[in-house]
Amino acid sequence: MHMIRRVIIPLDGSELAERVIPHLLRFITPQQTELLLMTALSSPQFPLLDDTMRSLESTPATMLHKGETSTRVQVVAQQLSQQGFRVESKFVSGMPAESILHAAEQTCVDLIAMSTHGRTGIGLALLGSVADEVVRNALPPVFLVPAQAIVKPDVPLPQTLLLPLDGTSLAEMAIPAARHFAQNTGAVIHLLRVVEPLDSGSRSSTGCVFVNPEDAREHPVVQQAFYYLERIHARLQLAGIASHWRVAMGDPAVAIAFAADFDNADLIVMSTHGRAGMERMVFGSIASQVIGSAICPVLLMRGKVPVEGYQCSGDAVPANFSG
Repeated sequence: MHMIRRVIIPLDGSELAERVIPHLLRFITPQQTELLLMTALSSPQFPLLDDTMRSLESTPATMLHKGETSTRVQVVAQQLSQQGFRVESKFVSGMPAESILHAAEQTCVDLIAMSTHGRTGIGLALLGSVADEVVRNALPPVFLVPAQAIVKPDVPLPQTLLLPLDGTSLAEMAIPAARHFAQNTGAVIHLLRVVEPLDSGSRSSTGCVFVNPEDAREHPVVQQAFYYLERIHARLQLAGIASHWRVAMGDPAVAIAFAADFDNADLIVMSTHGRAGMERMVFGSIASQVIGSAICPVLLMRGKVPVEGYQCSGDAVPANFSG
């Protein structure tokens, strides 16, 4: 992944949409990155974050909201400019998701950064139709900030990046992005591999348990998971990037969220499917559930896009949890 030179930030005048900004600013610098603030003026109330989009006429109330949104976005732009960023504001008419994707393509951005719901329940973790569609179709990575994500103002630079891998080439497509952010910030990459529990006693009250390396010798699947992560660690080490690795048993989404909390992760980096059609969990239930419970941002790499990555070795045992 090359340097992040341009980031598009969808805004709608709401406080929730703006929550992405303090998280994002921990990973970029004014010297390297310019920002494009984009607003799709199609709905009078939280157009970027509503689950249901509605076509609305240009009533006086709608026009008033558009004026308020424009004013708020200009305030945000001014605040970012005062921090040294080159900022451009773009207001377009149209449906938010389509507008974001079109603007990202036209302006050749390297990253889309946006806030989203963090919903759980029967729907696993529906993000709302806009973020859902953007993740499914965007070519650049998407930096998603769940509503429940916690800002760390006392720690300016990120210290820990969690990189879940399952032995597949799809999951490994997230490695270049994690490596880039680690090089830029000095953060340590925490590699995680989740394997199925060997028996019912392997689960803890949290739904997962970290595996002691000494115990891996008795279980070939676990041992291969350790070997796999050790090889990724060695390659990162050759690139001058610090990393640790850990194997967990349990439910993949639970284990990822647990590890992120345990390690106080600043960012979870993972690749995912770009699905369409009847499957509404468009980037997989694992990634959806992770975002539904994560208290840090999640960087999603769309797995269909060919990017540099490490190839899966023959003795890796896929756990198939990358979306």
